[in-house]
Amino acid sequence: MEPPDDDRPRSILRRKRLLAACRDDALSRKQLTERTDLSRTTVYRATVALEEGGLLENTGEGYRTTSLGAALLAAGRTYETAVESIGRLEPLLELVDHPALVEHAHLFTGAEVVVADASNPYRVVDHVIDRFGETSGSRGTIVSTTAVEALQRATPALEDRGHIERVFAASALESHETVGGEAFRAVTANENLSILAAPDADVPFSFAIDDADVSVVGHDPATGLPTVHVESDRPAARAWLEALYERCRAAAEPI
Repeated sequence: MEPPDDDRPRSILRRKRLLAACRDDALSRKQLTERTDLSRTTVYRATVALEEGGLLENTGEGYRTTSLGAALLAAGRTYETAVESIGRLEPLLELVDHPALVEHAHLFTGAEVVVADASNPYRVVDHVIDRFGETSGSRGTIVSTTAVEALQRATPALEDRGHIERVFAASALESHETVGGEAFRAVTANENLSILAAPDADVPFSFAIDDADVSVVGHDPATGLPTVHVESDRPAARAWLEALYERCRAAAEPI
């Protein structure tokens, strides 16, 4: 079997229909043509290439996908799902371009994405407030300055909640104290809330870990409003953000 080259992943994705058709049954080239709706020429070339690559085997009764072919087919499906999901995260990635999030965006497959727009600039704020009402505790980080209006809306939602802990990037805490004024002090006075501050370099982006799921938030730099909210209940996304939070917290000091 030839070693992988740069074109091999694309070649497998192009021929996934044929690999899938042969996964459970040995099929002749004629049967493959009928089942995949590919031309006879395409089927002939594909079966030759896939057999040479060890992804198909000729059993004498027809072509069957090998274990290697099945494994790569499954990986291809996972890749396509990740690409589709990452595409849905585009509004968030336009606001949060930190390498850590870019490298782990695939963990948010199937995530719910809420985006504010001109017709409802507080859509994300209201969504976050609703989530507070459904969780008994929350940990997270904040790197952007939140608009005063958003702080005022959020303050009542903190009442009667379980413990909420937030690690602020140092510059974000300073700007909240300057811009938020009384609204920010009203938030921080809540006995359910603990605030810590860490150097900017140790807090990559804003995210939260709640009872049932985790989320990442993007803020509009012009208005300070959170305008994109991505949440996921996938264990892999939770495990990653929990580990990231512990690193942020280890670098922080209580306020």
